[in-house]
Amino acid sequence: MALFDLVYLPYAWTVATAFLALLGWTLRSRLSQPKLPYPPGPPARSMISGNLADLPAKYAWHTYIEWGKKYGDIIHYRTFNKHTIVLNSYKDIVELLDKRSSIYADRPRLPMMDLMGLTDFNTGIMGYGPKWKFHRRILQQYFRADASLRYRAKQTRKVNDYLNSLLDTPDKFKHHIQTLAGAVIMTIMYDHDVAPTNDFFVDLAERHTVLLSTGIFPRSSLFQAFSILRFVPAWFPGAGFKRLCLESRKVAFDMRDIPMAAVQKQMKDGKTPDCVTANFLETCKSKEEFDAISGMASGAYGGRTMASLETFFQAITMYPEVQRRAQKEIDEVVGSKRLINYDDWSSLPYVEALLREVMRWRPVAPLSLAHSTTADDVYKGYYIPKETMILTNLWAIAHDLRRYSEPERFNPSRFIDENGRLNNDDVAYVFGFGRRICPGRHVASATIWLAMATVLQLFNIQKKKDSSGKEIEVDGGYTDAFAIEPLPFECTILPRSTESRQIISEAMAKAY
Repeated sequence: MALFDLVYLPYAWTVATAFLALLGWTLRSRLSQPKLPYPPGPPARSMISGNLADLPAKYAWHTYIEWGKKYGDIIHYRTFNKHTIVLNSYKDIVELLDKRSSIYADRPRLPMMDLMGLTDFNTGIMGYGPKWKFHRRILQQYFRADASLRYRAKQTRKVNDYLNSLLDTPDKFKHHIQTLAGAVIMTIMYDHDVAPTNDFFVDLAERHTVLLSTGIFPRSSLFQAFSILRFVPAWFPGAGFKRLCLESRKVAFDMRDIPMAAVQKQMKDGKTPDCVTANFLETCKSKEEFDAISGMASGAYGGRTMASLETFFQAITMYPEVQRRAQKEIDEVVGSKRLINYDDWSSLPYVEALLREVMRWRPVAPLSLAHSTTADDVYKGYYIPKETMILTNLWAIAHDLRRYSEPERFNPSRFIDENGRLNNDDVAYVFGFGRRICPGRHVASATIWLAMATVLQLFNIQKKKDSSGKEIEVDGGYTDAFAIEPLPFECTILPRSTESRQIISEAMAKAY
């Protein structure tokens, strides 16, 4: 037998074994159909692969909305031996993920996440069970609404740094946003002041976000079905997924271990950093607790903050009338003698409405993180089997014509009632549902609000002009990923007054 055959034979048997097992499952499933029907959805194109050929190549949330027009708000499809339910309706999501949270709080078993090394310590991806519950209790302890207030001084300092950078190099606004998102998390978790450029941890977090999006996005159905493919070596032809997983694994463990080690070293040297990690380590009594704080810290990257602030700049560039109205409110309530702070939040309803509209117009995670069922369930006469992947189409909710008129238009006034007060729609759905709602939502919202409010107070954001003086239009495009962000666009950012630098300097001096 040739050397080539000897090398490849084990992997040929692996694939063949996986195929035969899947074929056996398919035949068994067709002989034991449930008494109740699955929810409606596109008919399977293949007995074996199901709807694999129907899966959208890009912007899946739009395809699911179109399917919803034909099949209804609850959609079912199958890829190989895995069932998926897409929920396009807010009411259905609340009924299942909130009211039946004991069944719908799990995460799907994604082999790529296992290979990336995330399911053991990343709380957001971890399966539902005692370990996750322990992690979640720790997160609640440090990031519930009242506990999050203690971080506002740190957030204010980092927003002030961001404003100063924006004043010096406004053309690098996207980089400054990225730095701000990482800076807030790193100072809260590790008392680490990030560098204005090329900060190791900020770059690491950005790389982690990109790799995570690749692994989570629901296009890995083939690998999910043939999980035995995890044993294929990275050098094997077509095993690019394995190389991606190994790279992501290293990044994830670096994010978990390197900053944690830095805090531990400072504490060993007699210093006590002012951060969540140090506070927790002082009372840590078990390896279980240590693992929990490690996982919590590694999962606290600032992707939502970064994407939302980029969307803010994109929207303000496209809709200058929104900027004018927000600045009018700020000038009347706060003035121009001091910088806005968190005490002003409740006095600026239109700025709060603007925050809500940013999160609604372009929800950062249009399909959120998938849930999974821990038991069979029946809903509206439909059968939902155990271990079904549940996708919540947040884009469908945020752009539902029954809920929002002209949903594609950026219009903060939709959150203001006829009396000029905020209505009850706080768009909390963008942070998820049930027991899996984002624990860092209070910190994220506070950072985004202060950054937006202070930028509006001190700067004018305008369309950039070309060499002939014509304005360059911004089309509102955005990326296709688990966590979306605007496609590259240009804008001009100018101080509103000559006093802007002085106001920032005074605020920084006071904060530090």
